Amino acid sequence: MPEAAEPSGQELDASDPTILRRPFTAEEIRDEWTVGLTLKIASTTLEGETVERWTVVAADDEGADIEYVMLDAEDNAIGEPRVEHAGWIELRDHASFLAASSRRKEVTRDTALGRLDGWLYTVEEANGDNVTEFFFAKSLPGAPVHVRMARGDELLMEMRQLERSRPE
Repeated sequence: MPEAAEPSGQELDASDPTILRRPFTAEEIRDEWTVGLTLKIASTTLEGETVERWTVVAADDEGADIEYVMLDAEDNAIGEPRVEHAGWIELRDHASFLAASSRRKEVTRDTALGRLDGWLYTVEEANGDNVTEFFFAKSLPGAPVHVRMARGDELLMEMRQLERSRPE
């Protein structure tokens, strides 16, 4: 993999220049992740594929309660759902990538959610073996639409948003 170009000042986070500018603010995520927002996520690992539904079941100024449930091939729940609380700052900070080992560029991607403009973050692990790409759509604050981790040509993990709905 070619060496990462030195990020320009505009690509660095204003409050912490050791990380790249995050795709969204905590406020943008809070405004998008209202009660009823639902994402259907497919995850592929070396062990196989799973599908999960994430639903915001409660939200306030501090954060959200998100229900996670595994789905079968017919979209029926498997097992008991779990609910976890996440603060808006915590959700924003999931997209904190060290400038020294990461790159950020604007791209357009075809996804299960359609053709989307966004930012592609490419993160190289310190040992240089694994490279992870995170694609965030500009119009969809919060979780990345696509994540792919590879070691050379070997796919280690992939996560894709398959569906996303938000109450009006």
